[in-house]
Amino acid sequence: MYREVIERFNEAGYQAYLVGGSVRDMIMGRKIYDYDICTSAFPDEVYDVFPEAKIFKTGIKHGTVTLLYKNIPFEITVFRKEAGYSDRRHPDTVIFGASLEDDLVRRDFTMNAICYDGNSFIDLHGGVSDIRNRIIRAVGDAEKRFEEDALRILRGLRFASVLGFEIEESTLAAMRKYSFDTSAVSAERIFSEFKKAASGDHFAEVYKKHYDIFKQFIPFAAPVKSVFENTEDALAALKALKADKISVKLVKDYFSFYDLPPIELLKNCGKENALFISAKRGDLNRLNAVLEEGTPYTVSMLDINGNDILPLVADKTKIHEILNILLYEVMSKKLQNKREILIKKVVDIL
Repeated sequence: MYREVIERFNEAGYQAYLVGGSVRDMIMGRKIYDYDICTSAFPDEVYDVFPEAKIFKTGIKHGTVTLLYKNIPFEITVFRKEAGYSDRRHPDTVIFGASLEDDLVRRDFTMNAICYDGNSFIDLHGGVSDIRNRIIRAVGDAEKRFEEDALRILRGLRFASVLGFEIEESTLAAMRKYSFDTSAVSAERIFSEFKKAASGDHFAEVYKKHYDIFKQFIPFAAPVKSVFENTEDALAALKALKADKISVKLVKDYFSFYDLPPIELLKNCGKENALFISAKRGDLNRLNAVLEEGTPYTVSMLDINGNDILPLVADKTKIHEILNILLYEVMSKKLQNKREILIKKVVDIL
């Protein structure tokens, strides 16, 4: 589909390329989730190229619009050149309508500075080679890249965690040098990057190796496998980073239920958090086996509900308690999850 979008721009007289993470993932054989296109067309000109499509001004001040083409979103950004980062996060000057070369040189890492025109790659910074060698390398002068934007340091660690790449020596040295002042980076952006990093398959290894950098971004971070030494430090850090409620619950579950067997983990944490915790402790196969088996871990999964019990009890406030008794009996394999068997058990309980 992205080839059609590129061709439409080309037919209208504009340059257009797939760029960034989507190209990186293509080279690595990974599934592409987001389509980013850089182009010589200005945002207003995108409307002329796709008069029939829905176009949203999602980042117009950055020269970006989102094109919804055949129900697939494409983030379209005009070639741009940046200068001056006095706040260490955002460019002081943005020049739209720059060259492709200017657009690529402003990017963070070589693996994210590759273009694809639908037929061949345009690789001005050795990104393809770095991907094949599993290396994270800053574009151009590494110190300049991180002096411009300190968040790029945490992004580099995130890529190492998710992709399992090594960080090139001079890039790592620059990351260490500029990690001591993160005041320009908002707590929300730090947490967003850290959350993605923590979900990576290689996080434990990367965190241990680069703890000296992580601790500059994450309050109360400790050199331990769980990042934080206790629940109190973890929750204090999440509060400082303005974390969302879902993430706060995950951390509470992690510290409270980490050692529970898979079925108990599911009951207390829910499926999503149980999968995360199980992956971190290395027994995901056991948890998946429980899920495939279909053993109930919530009362809603029982082959009986409150309406089935209501005619049997004098005190309806006891229904929830009875359902939980049944759930534990089924979870422990003492009862089959069959309606008639469960009703008989209710009668026995009463």
